[in-house]
Amino acid sequence: MESVLSACPFALLIVRDENLPEESELKKISRLIIQFYAQWAILLDSLEKEAIELRYFKRKSLAEIAAELGYENHSSAKRLIDHTVNRIAENVRNS
Repeated sequence: MESVLSACPFALLIVRDENLPEESELKKISRLIIQFYAQWAILLDSLEKEAIELRYFKRKSLAEIAAELGYENHSSAKRLIDHTVNRIAENVRNS
């Protein structure tokens, strides 16, 4: 699951790259990654979505995420992210 999350920012860049043909395998795979993310992202609440976006899209450290979300320490942010990733994985397994 974390591999897909980590690939999302790159997939977005590839899909937007006008120098790659629309039929390229790279663009096709990138679209699938984005589609996969979009399918379960709608199930997240706003705090979960923000934590995932900060960690995987904006590549923030746990300390930075904790500060942005108003947590006292990075372990709270880590627990939220871990819980969210596990919940996403569970939803994917059950679908």
